[in-house]
Amino acid sequence: MKNNLVATLAILLLLGCNDSTPVADEKEDIVLNAPQTKNASLSDYQNLFKYNNLDTFAIDSFNWDTRIGKYKELDSTSFKLVWQDGKREFIGQGYDRDYLYSWQSRNPEFVEFTVLTQDESSYCDLLYYIIQNKEGKTIDKFLVATGCGDGGWSFQSSGRFISDSTYEAVAVEEEMVGFDQVDGSELIEGDSTITHFTIGKDGKVSEKEIFKTKISKKI
Repeated sequence: MKNNLVATLAILLLLGCNDSTPVADEKEDIVLNAPQTKNASLSDYQNLFKYNNLDTFAIDSFNWDTRIGKYKELDSTSFKLVWQDGKREFIGQGYDRDYLYSWQSRNPEFVEFTVLTQDESSYCDLLYYIIQNKEGKTIDKFLVATGCGDGGWSFQSSGRFISDSTYEAVAVEEEMVGFDQVDGSELIEGDSTITHFTIGKDGKVSEKEIFKTKISKKI
């Protein structure tokens, strides 16, 4: 199971390549009505994102049942505006859900935002940072935070912008590999990684791993 989950997460990572300011609470009552115009873009949804201009990102503490209603969900129209590769199909029910998370005004030349995705097939929460041009076409995207886990395996990441264009992500992957024969405690192995994602002047994202260390412990 772990190998399948790692492979699925790896694919999601490849596709991807708190100082928070909450939006006013009254927006919780706004219904997400998708613009029906041919030229609709995510800018039309700006006031429905829960946060504005975050520079640190981490997966929230809600589970898949308690998260419903905490953010505005994508409908079929906004789903197409976000996921433009045709590889994902809008479901709109169950645990596979997408939420408008934060609107980012990092660079006025682009449309930038984050979307929180629940992916049941990989047992993951995924927070994507998406960069589009002014015409609403996606230029690039990357993962700013993840929370995955199943069957003794986990993958967690979070991070922050360390400059206007560079995001530093810290990821920890762990797996239970057995039990200590003396005290019965769980034996955990894995690694911790620091990666820099740099957004170029053209909106394209480059990725560079700058640190990696092994983890070996018992709990």
